[in-house]
Amino acid sequence: MIREFHLAALPWLVALGTLPMPALAGNAPAFELKLDIDRDGKMDRVVVMQEPGAPADLIIYLAAGEDRLDPPPRPDFVRKGLTEDRIIDLESKGKGSVAITSCFGCGASKSTQETLTIVYRRGRFLVGGYSRNWDWNKQTVDGVETTLGSCDINFLTGKGVASQDLDDGKPIEGKFTPVNLSDWSYERRPKPCEFSD
Repeated sequence: MIREFHLAALPWLVALGTLPMPALAGNAPAFELKLDIDRDGKMDRVVVMQEPGAPADLIIYLAAGEDRLDPPPRPDFVRKGLTEDRIIDLESKGKGSVAITSCFGCGASKSTQETLTIVYRRGRFLVGGYSRNWDWNKQTVDGVETTLGSCDINFLTGKGVASQDLDDGKPIEGKFTPVNLSDWSYERRPKPCEFSD
């Protein structure tokens, strides 16, 4: 199923690469999204900046969803080096949450895709969810060895599921708690979301 997803997504990724991306004040290409992330009735703005081949930076402006960002105001939150992987999507998921999707390999024979869901609760930006899937092909003397898998963690409910190969996802034992976005790094992802190549 994951392999089919990668093949189906390839034309979309090629098309995405040809689309112009907005930029802030003439800086790096950016994904930009307006939503009410802090749910106070005012539109906010979430921006992801990423130079080609460089880490992605996340910038959040509260109550600036309708403002021009040239020159940009002082941001309310900045997270440098959010991921080393290429950002391919930024979308609102409802209830003030925003999902940032990145990929490594992006449909190649060795590829992973990750989605980080960000929420604002009690005055803090938190990682509310994390999902990852992988399709990793390794050349061996006997041919090609493929490792498939996925995980989906909801830090807000404390639950998660993981799958290996083409098996259905199974609940992960243990409880997960939200992580401050400022403290998040991909080294902190849960063990069921790891795989060895």
